[in-house]
Amino acid sequence: MSAEQLTTRIAVLALEGCVASSVTGPLDVFAMANILGREQGLGEPFAAEVVSLRPGPVRSFHGVEVAARHVPGPSDCFDLILVPAMVGPLEGIVAERAVVAWLAEQHARGARLAAVCAGVLLLAETGLLDGREATTHWGLAQSFSARYPRVTLKSELLVVDNGDVLTAGGVTAYLDLCLHLVARHASSELAMHCARMLLVEPARRFQAPFAVHTSPRGHGDSAVLLAQDWLEAHLSGPVTLADAARAASLGQRTLLRRFRKATGDTPLDYVQRLRIETAKRLLETTPRTVEDITQAVGYADATSFRRRFKARTGLTPDGYRRRFVIPKR
Repeated sequence: MSAEQLTTRIAVLALEGCVASSVTGPLDVFAMANILGREQGLGEPFAAEVVSLRPGPVRSFHGVEVAARHVPGPSDCFDLILVPAMVGPLEGIVAERAVVAWLAEQHARGARLAAVCAGVLLLAETGLLDGREATTHWGLAQSFSARYPRVTLKSELLVVDNGDVLTAGGVTAYLDLCLHLVARHASSELAMHCARMLLVEPARRFQAPFAVHTSPRGHGDSAVLLAQDWLEAHLSGPVTLADAARAASLGQRTLLRRFRKATGDTPLDYVQRLRIETAKRLLETTPRTVEDITQAVGYADATSFRRRFKARTGLTPDGYRRRFVIPKR
């Protein structure tokens, strides 16, 4: 972007129950980009402000009030609108129908839309993500997929860019999203410079290393619970669908259908998740070798384990241990 090109006008949307840092943090990134942009002869590539559809300050989820300019209707036009992370019941978040309508109107007028964490639900409510890829916080993945089956969820990724609609993972993924936007609307060099100045690891792609797999048990299917118990008890040994079906007193096809409905996984995928989660805990808390952990979680050889571990987490076992080891006091 040259100095004479138009500045990208950005609206960061403040909403009741938002995570305040995901509203004010983007302002810091874009302000830093402007400072560094002037030094690089790019002028000020961004004009970012906080806006709200309601008059007065907006209260974040922990009670901090966020000042915002009231935007009463679609008359204000923006190049980009950023929806923040939210905390609260999902039904309450998606009940913001005026916000959903405003986002759809702004998109129709040419604005790009971007959202972080649970804010992605509001973009999904517009229908603009149907038939497309998106990401959100890994902890929302199951609920999101159940509510929006037409969206191809890539919850292992930090940022998904569809051109006119962008989504980002967990709360602090606003940093990755904003750096991506700096690169896209200004230059990759400016984005890298911002990352260095803000001490943010540049070009992060995955949130999978941070994900924690929890066993869904509130589904109400007692036969599936029996299968889950059996799978968890036999994690380190050979596991077959036939064995799990016998434990649940069901046929294999019936168990497969009901297990997927209850947990979102097949029984064998469920086992893989449990094994990787157990391996992560052992890497974090023990000095056991990768070869020892391989055997402990039911894999035949370390090569296969390393391949599966990296496919699930985006890191090698050794890389995961270096990043997440829990120091002894």
